[in-house]
Amino acid sequence: MNIRLATKFDNESLKKIKSFLDNKTIEERLKKQEDRKAEFLILEDEGEPISYVLLKWEGKKTHPEYLDMEDLYTKEELRGKGYATSLIKECEKRAKERGYNKIGLAVNPDKNLNARELYEKLGYKHDGGKPYVDAVYNGVEDWVIDLEKDLY
Repeated sequence: MNIRLATKFDNESLKKIKSFLDNKTIEERLKKQEDRKAEFLILEDEGEPISYVLLKWEGKKTHPEYLDMEDLYTKEELRGKGYATSLIKECEKRAKERGYNKIGLAVNPDKNLNARELYEKLGYKHDGGKPYVDAVYNGVEDWVIDLEKDLY
């Protein structure tokens, strides 16, 4: 298993993970990485792209005070095999190396129960805030809650 930074040559690899990921989003994430505002990480197993995440050093609107994992995504047919856990642990390691003592992410509390269960198993807790619309996908609002974890 290998975790590495995405490059401008990874569009097809990223689309093998999430087929509906568009070029504009990939370009925006690579620009954030180039500007040192994020790391766009890809997990591969035996050269096959399996999972990715955008690790944002500047957090997000609801929690700018600590970094945030955005759009953690694993190929559907390979979920439940520990790939997302490996990617999360890598993000936590990178955060600690930079001196952060907290990390967060958002999850849909009703429609993404498997992901929420995984995050909670790994020590992430609801921050107590109310659900909010994180994005709109194909006209459907994605309601999420923020989860966070102390890294010390």
